[in-house]
Amino acid sequence: MKSAVGVAAVLLAFSLSSVANASSLRIQCKKLTDDNVVCRFRFTDGQVARGMPVQLVDENSDKVLVNGRTDAQGMYAFKPPALEYNVVIEANKGHVASMSSEDIW
Repeated sequence: MKSAVGVAAVLLAFSLSSVANASSLRIQCKKLTDDNVVCRFRFTDGQVARGMPVQLVDENSDKVLVNGRTDAQGMYAFKPPALEYNVVIEANKGHVASMSSEDIW
């Protein structure tokens, strides 16, 4: 019985440490001009999101407007569509993040 409790305690400790080490994906976008937006994608642990798929998705219809990939610095530049859209990135380890065009300044 004591060994079962010990094993349970060890498993609990490992699961808590993996939650503490978990990171999330962050998006920073900046409108440089009316025809140029640049977004940077990083994990909260500082790792750059290199080569990850990025989509511009119509906010109203959920239709994919543009497909692209981040570069070696975790950046993606694009000409913004005329309608409201979301920038969506699906990175490794199941991380997904998005930002509305209304939040890009």
